[in-house]
Amino acid sequence: MNWQDDSTATNVSLLAKWAYGAIRPVVRLLRSAGVSQAVILECVKRASAQHDGDKPKGRLGSGTRYQSVLALSVVTGTWARSPEWTDQSGVARELSLRKDDPKGFSALVHSVDSHLNAAAVLKELQQLKLISVDADASHVRLLRHQVKHVGDETFSAESVLRDLQRFAETLEHNVFRNGDGGPRRMQMTAARLSIDPARFADFERFAARNGQVFLDSADDRLNATPEVVQAAGAGYGVGVFVFFEEPPNVKLD
Repeated sequence: MNWQDDSTATNVSLLAKWAYGAIRPVVRLLRSAGVSQAVILECVKRASAQHDGDKPKGRLGSGTRYQSVLALSVVTGTWARSPEWTDQSGVARELSLRKDDPKGFSALVHSVDSHLNAAAVLKELQQLKLISVDADASHVRLLRHQVKHVGDETFSAESVLRDLQRFAETLEHNVFRNGDGGPRRMQMTAARLSIDPARFADFERFAARNGQVFLDSADDRLNATPEVVQAAGAGYGVGVFVFFEEPPNVKLD
């Protein structure tokens, strides 16, 4: 697997496919709520005009494809949590960048997937600021193992649009499932309608710490199940999100 860059101009069909996947369940929910097609189209036009001047930030390089990002997550997760790649205190070890080191970075990558290109994985992890390579480029250290789809200046277009589609499809499933016997999907919310802004930082620390513990546990459980050929297997997973709502502009008499 090699990581290369490409542009939106060469991926119009892919963008259309991902956009449809994200928009379709939203449109179904809106239509079922009584919103007409004309109103939906008008809202799309208004939203598009509102953001017409935004700078394009979506990354479409092959390294940002969903399967590539997923592979990176497995590499960093294995590095952070597997006893083979952590020290006695459970912290991810600093790894050698020598290709022939049986305990080095290349060995870690190939232990996850023998088809992965270790140099390409290293480059992508550096771009995502997940690792730190020392001055003489002999060793690499893991900074964090959570692979985020969004960077300072760009985001992985496919991964972000997939997340949007998944969340919309979960809401769609819960509304229209009609007691079917298929795999369950869940959307649960804990929220306060009014909260002191001074407490935001405290809650953010709580959510980040506990959310990551939950995701790591789910990741370990999912990865413990037997894998099947991709064409025959179904995807299953969990997601955690934190939302913020601006205070309503309510005028009191």
